[in-house]
Amino acid sequence: MTVRATLRWHGGNRFVGFGASGPPVLINFTPNEAETTTQAAGPWAGQTGTSADPAPGSGPKPTELLLMATGACTGLDVISLLEKQRVTFSGLDIEVTGERAPDHPKYFTDIEVTYRLKAAPDALPHLQRAAALSIEKYCSVGLSLRAKETWRCEIV
Repeated sequence: MTVRATLRWHGGNRFVGFGASGPPVLINFTPNEAETTTQAAGPWAGQTGTSADPAPGSGPKPTELLLMATGACTGLDVISLLEKQRVTFSGLDIEVTGERAPDHPKYFTDIEVTYRLKAAPDALPHLQRAAALSIEKYCSVGLSLRAKETWRCEIV
């Protein structure tokens, strides 16, 4: 199965990403991220620190998008598994934290996913099982990374 995304450079340190579904996504590099990225050949080479760069916070960095994609992927797995088990819950928040290698290519070495399920306390074992299955078997985004993945589950 092939999945495709297209990115268009929008000057400075900005790209807009397009996928087959959903709206375009603004991707913004901070100066440090852009310096490492702009060493590659292409129309963006040498464009760090230009006055056209958006203010910080005008779009997620590629590394943040990777963590968001990991969280969304595992979140969909967990929701599906909990629903199949007929677990009653009213919400799920997921926090994904990544540690990066100190040297280039600065890939993620560790990723921790924290699931906060709004449910009765007896839902915790179901959440723990769903999280384990997602991280170890189903989440294709997380399983595509080099990082060691760990997780924590909380009922709130």
